[in-house]
Amino acid sequence: MNQPPLRYLVTGLVLSLLAVKPACHAADTKVIGRVTKEDMPRIPFTEVTEAINTFQLAKQFSLEIVAAEPQLGDPVDACFDEFGRMFVAEMHGYPFSHEPTRLNPDGGGKKDAGIIRMLQDTNGDGRMDKSVVFASGLNWPTSVCCYNGGLFVLAPQYLLYLKDADGDDVADVREIVLSGFGRGNVQAVTNGLKWDLDNHIYFAAGRNPMDLLHRGKTLFPVNASDLRFDPKTESFEQVAGGVQFGHSMDDWGVRFICSNSDHIQQVVYPRDYLARNPYFVAPDMIRSVAADGANARVFRRSPPEPWRIVRQKWRAAAKGYNLVINDDGGWEFIALDPSKKQDGIPTEYPVGFFTSATGITIYRGNAYPAEYRGNAFVGDVGGNLVHRKIVDTTNVVYKARRADEGEEIVASSDNWFRPVNFVNAPDGSLYVLDMYRETIEHPYSIPVEIKKFLHLTSGWDRGRIYRLVSPNMQRHPVVRIGDLDNEQLIQQLASDNGWNRETAQRLIWERQDQSMVKALSSLLTSTDKPLGRLHSLYALQGLNALTPQHVRLGLADAHPRVQAHSIRMAEAFLETDPQMIDELLKLSDDQNEHVRFQLAFTLGESLDPKATEALARLSRSSGNSAEVRTALISSAGTNADRLVASLLQDRTFLDQAHAADVLNELALVIGANPKPSVSLGLLEAVASDNLPLTLQQRLLTALGEGLARRGFTITQLLNDDACQEALRQRMLELFTRASQIAGDRKQSIQSRTAGIHLLAFADWETAEESLLPFLSPQTPQQLQRATITSLAKQSSNDVAATLLEGWRRYSPRIRRDVVEGLLSQSERLTALLDAVDAGTVRAMDIEVDKR
Repeated sequence: MNQPPLRYLVTGLVLSLLAVKPACHAADTKVIGRVTKEDMPRIPFTEVTEAINTFQLAKQFSLEIVAAEPQLGDPVDACFDEFGRMFVAEMHGYPFSHEPTRLNPDGGGKKDAGIIRMLQDTNGDGRMDKSVVFASGLNWPTSVCCYNGGLFVLAPQYLLYLKDADGDDVADVREIVLSGFGRGNVQAVTNGLKWDLDNHIYFAAGRNPMDLLHRGKTLFPVNASDLRFDPKTESFEQVAGGVQFGHSMDDWGVRFICSNSDHIQQVVYPRDYLARNPYFVAPDMIRSVAADGANARVFRRSPPEPWRIVRQKWRAAAKGYNLVINDDGGWEFIALDPSKKQDGIPTEYPVGFFTSATGITIYRGNAYPAEYRGNAFVGDVGGNLVHRKIVDTTNVVYKARRADEGEEIVASSDNWFRPVNFVNAPDGSLYVLDMYRETIEHPYSIPVEIKKFLHLTSGWDRGRIYRLVSPNMQRHPVVRIGDLDNEQLIQQLASDNGWNRETAQRLIWERQDQSMVKALSSLLTSTDKPLGRLHSLYALQGLNALTPQHVRLGLADAHPRVQAHSIRMAEAFLETDPQMIDELLKLSDDQNEHVRFQLAFTLGESLDPKATEALARLSRSSGNSAEVRTALISSAGTNADRLVASLLQDRTFLDQAHAADVLNELALVIGANPKPSVSLGLLEAVASDNLPLTLQQRLLTALGEGLARRGFTITQLLNDDACQEALRQRMLELFTRASQIAGDRKQSIQSRTAGIHLLAFADWETAEESLLPFLSPQTPQQLQRATITSLAKQSSNDVAATLLEGWRRYSPRIRRDVVEGLLSQSERLTALLDAVDAGTVRAMDIEVDKR
């Protein structure tokens, strides 16, 4: 069919129908819920033979068709076995569940319509010419992963293992490994089976509620996390994750995920490390790393579908705005009420930004020029495009910036183009999986009035897979790695193509042939490829043949990323090899952040006092990022008090800008520890006359916050039977000195403020006597505000009366602080209301947001 003219006609129709002028404001609100069939013209598909003509690519890239209907349909994931055969998950049945769910209460979807397809290029021309249904009767298959001559398949509610045992290209083995994955939200189902360096398979567990059974027996609860497992033992573990469709690793094993409007997210912190310190409240384990923002700008070629614009007009009208489409296709929001402030503009955009990011994949092949390796590719299925990011891996938290300014690496004028996922292929190129659908949106997010005009399953029998081709692409022949002998297999670990390395390591692990150990050890010292050395180490580990000497070679490697992985491998020998900790100590001053980050985590696995010394050395480094500090704190554990004591004795460290942050975080961990001796040890150190008052105040504040996490206070700690009288006396002397400094007008405001803040931790009698004089109008406002804060931290029942006593003398700013202090506890709120009833406080004196 003649696609371009018709597409322009549809675009013109959409723009003319929806270019509403902001003249009749009152009438515009009536557009909500009004739509006719004429407003919803269907957009026709493009035949496979003409599909290539709909694309515009950046950097002189092009696309080649690898496979298309009728060979396959609805491709959402794929993998290649060791012979180069491609297995594709076909998610027929999308987007409706067959059973009623919260988001699809009517059910009615196709049951068991999913297929696993096996595709082969038998003549070597780069296009699949053999298509076989490997397995059918599956519900929503979302991912496939090769193992031991078969496949793991995610088809919620199941994780299955399928295998062809008799050689007829059809799976006759079907085992349910896990069951219980939720299906309520089709765009948040489990997906993304991927091998990682550690000989485990990782996958996104999804965000649907789940109650998992492992071969019929209850598995541990899984919530807001992903999973990894050893296919041999089928032992499962939770790992950081828990987002939507898309899961990938780079060459160094760093994991990436994405969600609809956050197109590239990095998993920064390993869950197992953070979980070992129950007293540490860790930051989010996942970071959005796009320099241009989570829902960054995209440049589509296709016109927005009519229904999408209508929906956005309704959303805008509901918030008091008109969505106006300009003659050039641009758009803006115009307030219906000209006097309305422009602070309520809708944040949902019809086009132009990421709204449906999916399939985040790091390119790991060797077919394209070197500058493309390590790039991130993300599909935006609503925008009919593929976006590319250049990823800076210098620091622990990567930075991803737009690679193609003002355009996308792939953009189609065809609204049916739905690039849901990508695969690093055996030939070193990247394959694009196009689900090819008339509508890809979740039905729940489309209003019923619009939905009745849409054909949400249209395209279920269509689908395309493309090869992304770069200028000067190196067309490598596919290596049948499964046919290689052991020696040849080991050499593939040093391949420049990620698929070769990964597949070779998997087969080495599957074969478990100990005769390969010598050759693997030789490769570790002979190859000049850092990734070859890395895979050698993990292959040895997978054979249970990794030795301390292998690890020492890795620790001394010229590449910091190999060193970082070797540090983690050293953990297995910390107890059996006493010298291993000394090898780690040599890296305490390493300048590379990846090395320091992993070292900070690994030191927490050792009980050797030298590990605490090494943590102290790492803590002293002024170049540590927040991520390295987090790793340090996670490792401190029950040694946090000893680590603080060591750092407080180092005057050079205390003079550094980052010292207070490190000590504060350690003090929080100490306070949260239920053992009084640990917190009392910190009090001993804080009471020293050698510490600046500001530092003492900050440490006591952090300790108090940590104690509060377990319902305790510093006053209670000082009254504990474990507290020595000598310490109580020293703390009393500290509070006396703080009171003197606070009242000394010759001191700086900063020092006086620190003294006032420190008195928050004194007993009530001492605090009240010392602080009340600072509530006079003659006191500088900064000191008055500090006094309010300190009194509000006290637990006495008299706090409210004390704060309200001078109400009429307070300035508006001080009154606001007093109200905030009273709102912190319910009984104090009662006192405030009583004061309003009694006329002591006028309601109008309380600011609107607090009222």
